[in-house]
Amino acid sequence: MFQNQLKQKLNGPTNEPSLGVFIGFPSTQLVEMAALNNFDVVVIDNEHGMLSPENVEHMVIAAENRGITPLVRVVSSNPHEILKVMDRGAHGVHVPQVDSKEEAERVVEAVKYPPLGKRGAAFSMRAADYGNIPIYQYLEQANQESLICLHIESEKAMKNLDEILSVKGIDMVYIGPTDLSVSLGYGGRMDSPQVLKSIDRIYQTAQEARVKVGIHTKDSNGAQMRKEWGADYIGVTVTSLINQSFSHYVNGVNLMKL
Repeated sequence: MFQNQLKQKLNGPTNEPSLGVFIGFPSTQLVEMAALNNFDVVVIDNEHGMLSPENVEHMVIAAENRGITPLVRVVSSNPHEILKVMDRGAHGVHVPQVDSKEEAERVVEAVKYPPLGKRGAAFSMRAADYGNIPIYQYLEQANQESLICLHIESEKAMKNLDEILSVKGIDMVYIGPTDLSVSLGYGGRMDSPQVLKSIDRIYQTAQEARVKVGIHTKDSNGAQMRKEWGADYIGVTVTSLINQSFSHYVNGVNLMKL
């Protein structure tokens, strides 16, 4: 049975944000490299990624073996999908496009066992160590350690923000600036004053509700800015890092030719 290192860090005394990398294609090797390069979290991206249930489980195992927290970004708040990834051993979920209090409640119910939720129990699954630990111990620890991260990335979610944040059991809200800018009518212009104002409002409202705040960035400069802004958790997509590294290498070689 796992201990959620991300949850411990978020609730600990450190002021340093946790760093996560989103991986949307099957690669246990990239999971291991993220761990070896001191990321705190790997987000196995099943929303935009093309991953089978077996891919998800193998990447979770790779993460645990290397000491990095594995979360899974699911497609929606559908309880059946959340159940599948939690049973495979995910330490928690990223849930995109949560627009209402009812959706937030549905997520909590899907992740947590009674009395905190409605998750169906199967003790032969990997999450329960295949039945090799006492049932009562597993249920209690799973409810304590599982992490719930809800994405706030739409105009509707902004309107319902206070209600969403009132739901007990939410550990963190995650801001997707791209989707938020599109929903607000700014078409990917994340630096629009209205988008930035909305991001600041999410942060302030979450702080008042004592909910941690994560945000997506594209590079280290953006991450540093959001660290100074006060983010508890900062995410980046692995393809952004790969593209930047490729470009840096090729441009560096071409400069040496001059």
